[in-house]
Amino acid sequence: MVCKPVNTSSVAPVRRVGIDLSILDRITTGTSVYAHHLFQALRALEPEGLEFIALRAPRPLPRKNILTKFGNFGIEVTWLTVLLPLVAHRLKLDLFHSPANAVSPTLRIPQVCTIHDAHFITNPQGRDPLWRLYADRTFRYAASHASRIICDTNSSKAEIVRLLGANPVNIDVIPLGLPHRKASPEDYMIASRLKPYILSVGATEPNKNLGNLVKAYVNICKKDQHLGHKLVLAGPPGRDQGLLESIANREKINDQVIFLGHVSDSLLAALYENASLFVYPSLCEGFGFPPLEAMSFGLPVAASRAPCIPEILGEAALYFNPVNVPDIAAKMQELLTSAKLRHKLIQDGLERSSKFTWEKTALKTMRVYRALLVANRSQPTNLDACDV
Repeated sequence: MVCKPVNTSSVAPVRRVGIDLSILDRITTGTSVYAHHLFQALRALEPEGLEFIALRAPRPLPRKNILTKFGNFGIEVTWLTVLLPLVAHRLKLDLFHSPANAVSPTLRIPQVCTIHDAHFITNPQGRDPLWRLYADRTFRYAASHASRIICDTNSSKAEIVRLLGANPVNIDVIPLGLPHRKASPEDYMIASRLKPYILSVGATEPNKNLGNLVKAYVNICKKDQHLGHKLVLAGPPGRDQGLLESIANREKINDQVIFLGHVSDSLLAALYENASLFVYPSLCEGFGFPPLEAMSFGLPVAASRAPCIPEILGEAALYFNPVNVPDIAAKMQELLTSAKLRHKLIQDGLERSSKFTWEKTALKTMRVYRALLVANRSQPTNLDACDV
């Protein structure tokens, strides 16, 4: 990054950007991964004239019943409407960034909001009605009131414009980077003892479509038992957990389908390193970390043709129709048995995944900040003279 001062007679003030990391206390999946890694990458840039400050709402209550659910809604609303403006004033923030779909209606500084998708509209099945109502109000307000919107893919942008009414001119598409995970020797041994296995990563939620993956795995077992691969599912238990377990029970493959639940970064890295194949049957994604991450570990990937996934994976994956169980099974079996195809996709995947870094994500996000700060500045600064 090269910065050329416009006015050498005065020192440009440091502009303070507050980044809301409250999502890290609520979930451990994609949005929290984004918030954590973006903040770390922004700080690592050490840009002239900008300071990044982590903000955190009061911690949510443990989820136990309807009272704690309403309590957590109250905490979030209070944070956005009352506490955040007070914190921003005390810290003298110049700009606020919410990485998780919401902006404050009472904050009087420019606000950047990352909206990852509108899946509560496109895939509402099984979602809590109260949460859907809250999401509808929150996402729509952010789409129309944020100073700038950031989203992960062009597919997400089209969805946000069509379903949330956002102005496409106000949206910046910024692809995400990849987490860098390393396996400990202990976790590597745990994963290696599962071999051979097919891996899929994601919460057991309806949009992840893991029910069709388990059914496709059953088809493979019945057709070609000598392959001998287990199916390993790594991700937090969700609304489809019972369905998946019932399919495994009914087909008498309980010992072949392994539910690991939430796993550590170290164990996840070990799972990638020891798997034979990665399968991603999701029906919809805002970005989709797991298949790209699997590619970075040298795994061949079979993936859904659902929106955004081909946009991210390009020609480096073998695609299937996510609602066609025989097609999923056929593509899995093809990748397990064709050495030539495996080699090609492994090489293509390594090249494809190398293009996604958090440094690139942070640099593009910082350009959004700088443009807003320059437009909103009350006195001349040299922020617009920085080439990032």
